[in-house]
Amino acid sequence: EELAALASGEEARRRLMPIVEAYGAWLDAQAKIEVDSDDRRATQAELLKQAEAARARIRSGIERLANDPEVFEAFRLANRAMAEAALRRSPDRYNAEKRPAWHLFQLAFLLLNIDGIADPKHPDRDNVELIFFPTGGGKTEAYLGVIAFTLLLRRLRGQSRPDKGLGVAVLLRYTLRLLTLDQLGRAATLMCALEMLRRERPEALGRERFAVGLWVGQSATANT
Repeated sequence: EELAALASGEEARRRLMPIVEAYGAWLDAQAKIEVDSDDRRATQAELLKQAEAARARIRSGIERLANDPEVFEAFRLANRAMAEAALRRSPDRYNAEKRPAWHLFQLAFLLLNIDGIADPKHPDRDNVELIFFPTGGGKTEAYLGVIAFTLLLRRLRGQSRPDKGLGVAVLLRYTLRLLTLDQLGRAATLMCALEMLRRERPEALGRERFAVGLWVGQSATANT
């Protein structure tokens, strides 16, 4: 909700850049850890290299928020939609004092993907991102945040796009049957939150509703 209330891209930069600074300080500490073999030193160096690349992407995403009004607005609205979806899905979990909040890795995941989503020619478009956490770690909210940002930016840019920001934008593939309905419910709640935003601002987000669909094979449900 705080990120949804940001007044400007410059305020977003000021509020978010401490993530980059803290990550850098943590990586400096990791680099000083002594390891006991050449193989482990090589692994340490490679992990630090990849982490520094992620840190640079987070910084670049924040800078794009500060410099691109459409990207900033999509980010702001995505945070609002995510907060609304959380409040609707788990009303007993929140109250006046306890509000929906990002885990730090979730927010960082969204920020490091901003460039690749916002710029079709950006080299990050070729990356496949992997979030590796046990069940319950928060992976779903991280990628739902990216989905919300993607859909909103498409709509905000609608008049400049040949497809007007419409059509199928995201495909979710669930390989574990038991998770399908749970994940559908969470995605559908977000789509409803996005649709409520669109109804408030049809001039900016379009006249066509946000929608979600589900395809299941015969082993998940009866074919009829």
